[in-house]
Amino acid sequence: MTATGTVLDDRELRCVLAVARSGSLRGAARLLGLAPSAVQRTIAAVERRLDGVLFERDIAGARITVLGQVVVRHAQERQDLEAGFAEEMARARTAEVGEVSLAVGLGFLEDIGTQVLGPFHAAHPEVTLRVRTGGTDSMVEALTADAADIAIALHPAPSAEVTAVRTLPQPLGLACAADHPLARRCAGGGTLRPEELAGQRFAVMLPGFGLRALHDEFARVHGVEGDVVLETDSQAVLIGAVALGQAVSLLPPVFLTPAPPGAEVVLLDISDEHLLAVRAELMVRRGRRLPAAARALLTTCAEWMDSQATG
Repeated sequence: MTATGTVLDDRELRCVLAVARSGSLRGAARLLGLAPSAVQRTIAAVERRLDGVLFERDIAGARITVLGQVVVRHAQERQDLEAGFAEEMARARTAEVGEVSLAVGLGFLEDIGTQVLGPFHAAHPEVTLRVRTGGTDSMVEALTADAADIAIALHPAPSAEVTAVRTLPQPLGLACAADHPLARRCAGGGTLRPEELAGQRFAVMLPGFGLRALHDEFARVHGVEGDVVLETDSQAVLIGAVALGQAVSLLPPVFLTPAPPGAEVVLLDISDEHLLAVRAELMVRRGRRLPAAARALLTTCAEWMDSQATG
């Protein structure tokens, strides 16, 4: 990056990236472990050398300018190139090395662990795997901030910053105990009408999860008034409440295990086109050149999704 014969060094570019990602000087200072005044001085010095404004500062934080976006793109490209160079140098000395960070939605953890990560680690024993889970929003944020290389999440909000490499149908139905009145009503393959869910006691995920966004949207569109009796970030807690007949929940097939011993959960069809069209997405940050180890894991994840779609 040059301007009037000036080159920005790595320290300055890291500072610009941190401000852009956090949205404020104080947030950048926390990310970098520096004093806010040090971040402010660095940004001010860069702006003087480039003869332009990178961020417009106000009480709400720091809004990036067009010039700032140019610098951020350059900084990210340099970071990606350096990471690729470092990995290629390492691969020249050893067979398979590197680190891969994967963000996975709760319902996919068991299958990913046994059908993807196990075989991948056996084939690439010197690759360090880091797996995180949580809400859909937090996983997309990790992806866009390069805290995760790959993400698998249910019903992510549209984002220009991520690319879906594969999608997997995960139509939502009403999960309830096998002896629930609605289960008896649908015995033999019946389909529920949305209005039949009015007055039910619901178990839902916390805000930030794709399933919670789908529940809230369904309730709003159909005017379904029900009591939310449980909010959780635990798949086991939610399924336990459903299996024991304490609540019902809008869930995809992948979410139905585990259930408490002796309890059975069934998934009832609902006549709602939006719920039937729900998909899980295998995602990467748009424009990012993944290191070789991450590309290998991405291929393995894509193959697993393909097998699920056709299985």
